[in-house]
Amino acid sequence: PFYDRQRQGAGQANIVIVDLSLLASEVLENVTALIGRLVHEFLQRLSDPVSGIGRGEFPVVLVLEEAQNYIRENKRSEEDSISKEVFERIAREGRKFGLGLIVASQRPSELSKTVLSQCNSFIVHRLQNPEDLRYFREIVPGIYSQLLDQLPALASRNALVLGECVQAPVLVEMREVDPAPQSKNPNFFK
Repeated sequence: PFYDRQRQGAGQANIVIVDLSLLASEVLENVTALIGRLVHEFLQRLSDPVSGIGRGEFPVVLVLEEAQNYIRENKRSEEDSISKEVFERIAREGRKFGLGLIVASQRPSELSKTVLSQCNSFIVHRLQNPEDLRYFREIVPGIYSQLLDQLPALASRNALVLGECVQAPVLVEMREVDPAPQSKNPNFFK
């Protein structure tokens, strides 16, 4: 029944949301690794000449929300997690099979350096943590330093966009979402 619901009314694009927010962190890494590996291997096999489908003809984009939970850069004493290994492989090899990766995190300094080094575009909202700011300055070319200085003072819904998706770095304002999500911060003053 799940697959039938997914196919009914599906047009050219189809979005599937897999909400893993309630999983325990020990399980989360294994489940995300499994999903990532299944998608990657499916697209690899799909591009086989026997299938008649060319490489990259079935594009898929994986969005990793709160990515620091499963592609964390390890400390020296820690072993790499299975999910980190899978998503590093996807970041390195996925494009040739039509598999893209969007990485969203509030803590870029905690993310895998391998995954971030494969990113060709960035949308950066306010960063105030000195460690995150320092890390982000290291991964972006020095010519953007004046724009990067503005990151701690960016207003809500504003971001710095840079990389291959734009001709030159630009500050943008995101439009208001409609309908608004139920994610407002508590009003502590009241």
